[in-house]
Amino acid sequence: MPWNQNQSNNPWGNRPSGNGGNNQTPPDIDAVIKRLQERFSGFFGGKGGGNGPDLSKGLLGSVAVVVLLFWLATGLYSVAADEEAVVLRFGQYSETRGPGLNWHFPYPIETVEKLPVTRVQRLAIGFRDFGEGRGRKVLQESLMLTRDENIVDISFIVQYKIKSVENYLFNIDSAEKTVRDAAESAIREIIGRTLIDDVLTTKKAEVEVETQELIQSILDSYKAGISVTTMKLQDVQPPERVIKEFKDVASAREDKERAKNEAQAYANDIIPNARGEAKKMILDAEGYQKEVVERAIGEADRFNQLLKAYRQAPDVTRKRLYLDTMQEVMTKADKVIVDGSVADRVLPYLPLDRAGKVEVK
Repeated sequence: MPWNQNQSNNPWGNRPSGNGGNNQTPPDIDAVIKRLQERFSGFFGGKGGGNGPDLSKGLLGSVAVVVLLFWLATGLYSVAADEEAVVLRFGQYSETRGPGLNWHFPYPIETVEKLPVTRVQRLAIGFRDFGEGRGRKVLQESLMLTRDENIVDISFIVQYKIKSVENYLFNIDSAEKTVRDAAESAIREIIGRTLIDDVLTTKKAEVEVETQELIQSILDSYKAGISVTTMKLQDVQPPERVIKEFKDVASAREDKERAKNEAQAYANDIIPNARGEAKKMILDAEGYQKEVVERAIGEADRFNQLLKAYRQAPDVTRKRLYLDTMQEVMTKADKVIVDGSVADRVLPYLPLDRAGKVEVK
């Protein structure tokens, strides 16, 4: 496990310095390699009194070279396509390398931590999923209090991935525990200011969005180097001991909504019809008004014309008016009138269906 950059000790103890040991710096890599080269060159270039010592020194030099090459070869490593490698030099962050074959100074100078930066990791909260449809509830995580002081049982899933390998390695101790604690804290805060009816019915999506934003805010405040990609509610229901009563309440609420919808549908049907009838009555009244006015104007014009004609020929006009009036009246009368002077020459007419309505004058 890498140690913090601010620590004053390294794995090999404090290095003495001119400032009383207060400033600690790692060994110079070039100087270490140079000293190793000088030591190994002594085996190859040393002089002895005979072939035996020279041969022994050459053999030791060969062994040293083989060991050095083997040690250097241990610095080879490969990084998968979904990973990034973090190189730590004496426990401190040095650099980040991408996928492919890479090399670093072997242990104990440098070490490598490989992290799946593109892989989305899944964390279940409120339950544990063992696969094949098997799982169990974790009531310590799932039971929480709503704004109206009701208890609700919530299980959800958080998906996340690494966005900063340096922060991920050095700023948090356990990524899973950090995300779990932040998610529990966030969901309890959001549920604590939400009514239970809203959580169970209409505001699930709103709770998911607000919780994801709050989790991300908490992790960013820790500089955890983690990005939350998804927060999905799996199961939201009342506690098991009162679930029957809550179902009854939910059924009553559904009946209420259905009755409201039926009433609204009836209102949507009857109100437009009533408005149509009212409009029709208004239009009929306006039409009758116009008809009466036009008829009155016509009658007035006719009277004025008759008056004008009467002034020019009173006798003729008076007789014409009399005849027109009698014609109009007699066409509505249910009698047959025969002149007495010709009655004896007319074939008797007796309408049996209207007996008693014939008058002879």
